[in-house]
Amino acid sequence: MKPILLPVCSALLLILQTTTALAATGEVEQPSIQVFLGVLELDDQTAQWNNNAGDEVNVDFSSLPIGGIEAEYILGRGWVHWGLNPGGSIAWKNDNTQVAGSLTEQNGGTLLVNIDNSLLLTELHLGAYVRGRLNERVTTYAAAGPMVMYGTLDVNNNNSSDSQSPDGSAAIPDDNSSDINLGYYARVGIDFSIGNQQQLGLGLRYLSSELDFDKTVGKVDLKGPQYVLTYSVQL
Repeated sequence: MKPILLPVCSALLLILQTTTALAATGEVEQPSIQVFLGVLELDDQTAQWNNNAGDEVNVDFSSLPIGGIEAEYILGRGWVHWGLNPGGSIAWKNDNTQVAGSLTEQNGGTLLVNIDNSLLLTELHLGAYVRGRLNERVTTYAAAGPMVMYGTLDVNNNNSSDSQSPDGSAAIPDDNSSDINLGYYARVGIDFSIGNQQQLGLGLRYLSSELDFDKTVGKVDLKGPQYVLTYSVQL
């Protein structure tokens, strides 16, 4: 684990444990829980391939299904509520993916890769949130904070080509690689009451981190929006 991860993870766990203990004693209200399902649209990425001496290549990973859970611990109540927002999500993908890249202008050339991959991304976060009521049945919210992301990538190189390589092949081996790193998340959304302290809603989330799949495609900037449907309930 990277040196900075241990103190950050310890601090996040300590804050969450303290808040949960206070909620159990009644000093903090019981949290509301939100589950969500949607799509993670990763932005164009940058990666370093083994066959071109570390030059950067712009790549594009397709969208990934994502699901997760959020909790909202109320620490202040008024026209708007505010408090702590722990949560996490899982994004996954198992299929055949074509990755296309253009090498740097200095070197020229293009890179085409057809890989059978299995990509898994998980993250845990703990930030602050605010929630305001528009009317008796509609509330909106926003939250942001640090997160810890873990990812693993299995690569089966079916067919690759690099116009700059003498034999036209791209050196992307079959392998498994994983990494863990810090990042940040943000979320906004709107909820509609359906009675019995339950709500349905729409949300927009954003995450950003960098993982180093050193045995496969190298460093990748993992960032992009998530479009989700949500269900919330007050415990």
